[in-house]
Amino acid sequence: MKSSDAAFAYRESAFLGASPVAMIILLYDRLVQDIHNAIRAMNAADVEARTAHLNHALLILQQLQGTLDFQQGGVAARQLDNFYSTIRAKLLEAQIRQSRETLAEQMHAVLQVREAWAGVERGGAESPAQVTPTPQSAEVVPEVSTIAAIRV
Repeated sequence: MKSSDAAFAYRESAFLGASPVAMIILLYDRLVQDIHNAIRAMNAADVEARTAHLNHALLILQQLQGTLDFQQGGVAARQLDNFYSTIRAKLLEAQIRQSRETLAEQMHAVLQVREAWAGVERGGAESPAQVTPTPQSAEVVPEVSTIAAIRV
């Protein structure tokens, strides 16, 4: 078994046995990895790899946005929807402008929200501390106040 096959099998088993919040965290982890890989590809002047990684990141954002439950999630779901839309727009802008800085800012913002989800998963907290991405990154300030924001 190749190492990439083993890594896939590990991720698949982690995903299959994960709680709904843990699945969201796994998607955030992959989103961060895709943005990081896009930065590396940009540094290597590999347009094809950069585009592939950013396209995958956009698919993850689409998946995350598609799981939002606006009926039960209320304000939290709307904040996350705005956050995902802003990240998507900034990733597209970074792709066009070939901006490592914009990609790094979005990665930082995603990591901050990921940590809020991790806090929910660790402690079952209903209301982790408000997540405030840097002003240069996402313009919205999502607060993961409840898991009702996602459809299970």
